[in-house]
Amino acid sequence: MESSDTENKDRLFVTALARGLAVLAAFRSGEPQLSNQDLASRTSLPKSTVSRLTYTLTQLGYLDQDASTGRYQLGLAVLELSAATLASFDARRLIAPRMQQFAETHGVSVSLAIREGLDMMYLETVRSRARVTVQLSVGSRVPLATTAIGRAYLAAMPVAERNTLMPALAVQYGEHWPAIAASVEQALGDYAREQFCCSFGEFQPEVFAVAVPVPPLAPGQPWMSLNASGPAFLFTEQAMREQIAPPLLALVNSLSTRAG
Repeated sequence: MESSDTENKDRLFVTALARGLAVLAAFRSGEPQLSNQDLASRTSLPKSTVSRLTYTLTQLGYLDQDASTGRYQLGLAVLELSAATLASFDARRLIAPRMQQFAETHGVSVSLAIREGLDMMYLETVRSRARVTVQLSVGSRVPLATTAIGRAYLAAMPVAERNTLMPALAVQYGEHWPAIAASVEQALGDYAREQFCCSFGEFQPEVFAVAVPVPPLAPGQPWMSLNASGPAFLFTEQAMREQIAPPLLALVNSLSTRAG
């Protein structure tokens, strides 16, 4: 778990709370229900610990248990928290109409995301009316290291903060990390030169995407990332770089100017 060092060093850190939140974070959009064994595998917690946590979370309404299978899914209490969180992001109301216009103009999907651990979580996503677009929804989580939207966020982070994430990413990807680390370094170089990041089939083979980091658009709001993605059979790498990335960057710059 990413928080192990914090647990050992920070006496104010509540380990039980962190583990309960890790169980909730193990669920992914569109997936089937998860068992205690599934959750133990995803969180690296002992199954006995997970069993106590799922029981407690179920009693509080954060999980629902299927009586016939014993498996769990997120409960209404999580939905209420999510709705309250999303409602607090005034930036979504500012960006969403511009995202839709961009999607329609360029025939792509456009998504806004925030970092959640080692993932990016979608806060808003829109699609063009084209017959084929990338299908992801609000609440979907995608990796930091292999997606354009995650790489753009990494590129905008202070170097010291970004470096603290690298060991956790190395653990996450294991033997695959050297190749992924090299692609992340390439993405950081892309950002330094062009102010956007790319992922061409690395997260999903059939998806090409470019992304730009979004600075805080109101006091107290975090950095985010905005991407534009489309199916690989409709877009070339050159087209994404030359036809999609520049207007996406211009969109983010215009939003920052309005916020300022």
